Amino acid sequence: MIKNSYFILITVFSVLFIQCKREPLQTQPKISHLSDFESNDGSISLNLSGGKAPYTIQWSNLETDSVLTNLTAGVYYVTITDSKKHVLIDTIEVTQPQWPVCIDKDGNSYKTAIVGNQIWMVENIRVIHNPMGDSIESFVYDDNEENAAVYGRLYTWQAAMNDSTANESQGLCPDGWHIPSDEEWTLLIDNISTVDKEIPNIKKSLELTYAGFYNNGFNNLDASVSFWTSTQSNDNAWKRYFNKSLSKAFRYHEKKTNAISIRCVKNSPIL
Repeated sequence: MIKNSYFILITVFSVLFIQCKREPLQTQPKISHLSDFESNDGSISLNLSGGKAPYTIQWSNLETDSVLTNLTAGVYYVTITDSKKHVLIDTIEVTQPQWPVCIDKDGNSYKTAIVGNQIWMVENIRVIHNPMGDSIESFVYDDNEENAAVYGRLYTWQAAMNDSTANESQGLCPDGWHIPSDEEWTLLIDNISTVDKEIPNIKKSLELTYAGFYNNGFNNLDASVSFWTSTQSNDNAWKRYFNKSLSKAFRYHEKKTNAISIRCVKNSPIL
């Protein structure tokens, strides 16, 4: 009888000891951060341990799995509860690379986008000085300077190229950037992702603002936009034209004395 009582006592103490020694509920999350700005290829894997299984998981985005995929950048909150009602709350951040920024001679900064292996400006340039700091001729729609912040400025081909005639010249673009060639515009449009019915989603990818043009007067604000290339076409130069009511890009040549918009492309492609 005494031996049985002793055995029971040892067993109880052993169980209590094991329970006291049980590791607390914890997680060592494995985080895969975004490979590119505003992509959705992030992931989190919780790797739970301690406490007493099974575990209940509740994420701030209402998911209940231990592994989350196709995540955008942001902060994710998770509440983990084990079978003994012990609770662990964790905060996990999924980060992204910085958006490449293009800064002109005047200190204006422009959003950019990676398309294919190129980095393109996705705002119309509004600089009034060339890379050497000299003033350059430009027009702002209706001579209203407030329009420059929204639509950018309009430039003749000579002003855009900063008097150069070389294909892929820097022109008025910041150091390390240049006026895209006709070929580079073609490559850009070919690389833009497609949507339903195989129509290129150009407007979304380029974040188009319809700046119109200047030809002895201002025309077509909020209706169309044209961009110079650095490639000549006899006495004219090639451009890309976009109309707000149409889904495609058009390749035309333009009189060099007319004033239209500029987008710059980075010199070094992404390998």
